Amino acid sequence: MVAHDYVDGVVEVFRKNDRIMSIKLIIRDEIVYVVSAYAPQVGLDASITQQFWEDLEEVVRRVPRGEKLVIGGDLNGHVGPSRDGFESVHGGHGFGIRNEAGKNIVDFASTYELAVMNTWFKKRDSHLVTYRSGANSTQIDYFLVRTTWRTSYTDCKVIPGESAVTQHRMLVLDFRGKKSGRVKVQGEPKIKWWRLEGNLQQSFAHKMLEEDVWSIDNDAHVDYVWLSMETTINKVAKEILGESKGCLPLKKDTSWWNDEVKQAIRAKRECYKKLGKSWSDENIEEYEEARRRAKKAVKEAKGKVNKELYVKLDSKEGEKDIYRLARFHDRRTQDIRKVKCVKDVDQRVLMDVEEIKERWRSYFDTLFNGNKVQGIDDLTIPECMVNRDFVRRIQTTEVKEAMRKMGRKKAVGPDGIPIEAWRSLGEKGIEWLTRFFNMIWRNNKMPVSWRKSTLIPLFKNKGDVQECANYRGIKLMSHTMKLWERVVEQRLRKSVKISENQFGFMHGRSTTEAIHLLRQVVEKYRDTKKDLHLVFIDLEKAYDRVPREVLWWALTKKGISRKYISIIMDMYDACTTSVRTSVGRTAEFPITIGVHQGSALSPFLFALVMDELTKSIQEDIPWCMMFADDIVLIDETQSGVKAKLEAWRQTLESKGFKLSQSKTEYMECKFGGGRSSSYSGITLDGKEIPVCDMFRYLGSIIRRMVN
Repeated sequence: MVAHDYVDGVVEVFRKNDRIMSIKLIIRDEIVYVVSAYAPQVGLDASITQQFWEDLEEVVRRVPRGEKLVIGGDLNGHVGPSRDGFESVHGGHGFGIRNEAGKNIVDFASTYELAVMNTWFKKRDSHLVTYRSGANSTQIDYFLVRTTWRTSYTDCKVIPGESAVTQHRMLVLDFRGKKSGRVKVQGEPKIKWWRLEGNLQQSFAHKMLEEDVWSIDNDAHVDYVWLSMETTINKVAKEILGESKGCLPLKKDTSWWNDEVKQAIRAKRECYKKLGKSWSDENIEEYEEARRRAKKAVKEAKGKVNKELYVKLDSKEGEKDIYRLARFHDRRTQDIRKVKCVKDVDQRVLMDVEEIKERWRSYFDTLFNGNKVQGIDDLTIPECMVNRDFVRRIQTTEVKEAMRKMGRKKAVGPDGIPIEAWRSLGEKGIEWLTRFFNMIWRNNKMPVSWRKSTLIPLFKNKGDVQECANYRGIKLMSHTMKLWERVVEQRLRKSVKISENQFGFMHGRSTTEAIHLLRQVVEKYRDTKKDLHLVFIDLEKAYDRVPREVLWWALTKKGISRKYISIIMDMYDACTTSVRTSVGRTAEFPITIGVHQGSALSPFLFALVMDELTKSIQEDIPWCMMFADDIVLIDETQSGVKAKLEAWRQTLESKGFKLSQSKTEYMECKFGGGRSSSYSGITLDGKEIPVCDMFRYLGSIIRRMVN
């Protein structure tokens, strides 16, 4: 178990086997490796004991020599009270008589220059004995540290009244670390929007309707109008709902703790202390009875709390709590919840707060802005093809429909206002939003604050947790801005036709349909004993690589009104983001390529661009199917699918996209007889693409299914 104060410092967990595991953590800007070990009991086969020490040696060798190392655990041996030739590792203040297992411990410590810290401080026996069973007292639990760091440890002793587990006493090692220059990072205050329901929701709406912010002067600046409303909503919400300090820790559930449990636990501890002084029959019986009462009190208290929870979860109101509870317990079971210190490009671990923030900023800046493609094909469009038709202003019904489609309980953007705030304001809120959206419509300018976003790095649960490349960025944007996007998106969908080959984010089409069609064609060719060849295309960072000029070109080619294009161009003008890290927020940086991640409009814009780019090379379904950037091409011959892939490569790369050589895969279904080759013969960037026997397509496994 790792104390809560140090949980966020854990950057690596290594499980060697059931007996040995280690963690790498950062304490006060120092890297410390902590190894937990449980040696085999005396009397087991010698080969088991030998294997344990070999495994422990392997774990120790993984630790760089310059780093702090602490080994703690039940080593099941007696090192004895004296040094006897092990002066460098034994302090001369041990307990008991050294046995063969204890000789293994000091031999191991001597080999790897480790000090047995239990023996370096003169203590009374009660502070040395780590294991007690009846009248038997021994020392079998130890802390071992590097001898070069021994003087930084100030004490090591047993806490007599505390049991770590049955019969084992708690062993504590104190160390003196260097002073940290790091300033404690304060969580960002957050309004308690989750309380916006029932009476509080009514109070919020009533208070807002009393505010003098509902009239809009058509001559006023859009930034002034929005700032006035944003400030008022946040002010009223703080008054009605309250404000948290932000970044609340994951605390252990103690909702079952009450006075009865407290008294029972206290009585058990008192009996245990008496037992430590005298193992009389009376004391043993008294302790056993106190232990039973404490166990019963805890069981009854937890049962009562759980029963109340089950009743709540079984109600309609409790449905959302099920998912919240599941997420909470999932986070508690993760080895690493978040990491503060990351590595720079030279693999150096950064510990300085400003260096860490700059590393995150530069990584995402390069990721989002470092893929500018040169030599894009001519994007000139004749003036006669530009659609300059009149477009009517925004209607109240459109805002209502867009509001209905907005998600619930989503993380807020930089302005801190969730869509639930607007829902609470009812018709008055809809009317104000309609007037405000029309103000943006007339001026082709949305508020400056909407151009800001917050980027949250989420670990992909694979690879080194300290590598920025193993994180994906989720962008949090203003909910009101996303509502504005959805209003525009609704109109675009009505005026633009996307080919039926695109199944992603299209009304009436889904992953289920695409998977069914693919399985159907594979099964058909299997039944008729005909060969089938498939290529699954993967685009590198597809959303992040869309050149803005290609986006404007595709919108124009699709015949979209110039007014809509101007509105969308404004959404992407002067956009900036900052990364919210575990050590604070980074400086802002611009985003100049790609479509917005986390945007309501982006999926449709991406589908539109892909459709316009590939319309001349798309074939009938199911020979060519797309789900956003997941593309599958099918043909009866290898040469046919190879030609198709080359056509797609040339078309997409001429407009700034790039096909991934390692993730684009080829599947050969030899239903007509003969052997499948382990070589595809199909290349990208001069390298052969992988051949697969199975492929996860839209979450479903597609197999080669050899006859």
